[in-house]
Amino acid sequence: MREAILYLRMVQRIQNREVINLEQEVYEQEAFWNRIMAEHSLFIRGLLDPTEYEFIVTANNFANEFNELTVEAIEALEKTLPLQAVTDESIKATIEIRNFKQQGTQGLLECKIRSIIIPLLGDHVLREANHYLRLLSLFKCI
Repeated sequence: MREAILYLRMVQRIQNREVINLEQEVYEQEAFWNRIMAEHSLFIRGLLDPTEYEFIVTANNFANEFNELTVEAIEALEKTLPLQAVTDESIKATIEIRNFKQQGTQGLLECKIRSIIIPLLGDHVLREANHYLRLLSLFKCI
């Protein structure tokens, strides 16, 4: 739902020809997507079979890391932390979670992971990690 609201807000801003403060937008987008990556980790963790202990611990660690990055992005938004440092950390963490999601999606397709996650959901969260990496690479150029 949060992603749909963001998309709608973006479309409305374009339709209304609003002037967008790019620096502010970068801060907000980074905080938003770090939160989404944390949420992905939490629901992946919750949909795994309890016997998939290693995946559960990894997903939990990603949730904790992205929760911290969300806080740091908000602190950067409030100008108490340099955004570039947060962006660098976000890129590193997002590459790692993207690889985790890719491995998980492949494991689901090959029926090697016990869970109630359908492969289409795995593909969806993987695509969102790739989308966020694309945004982060753009943020570094601003």
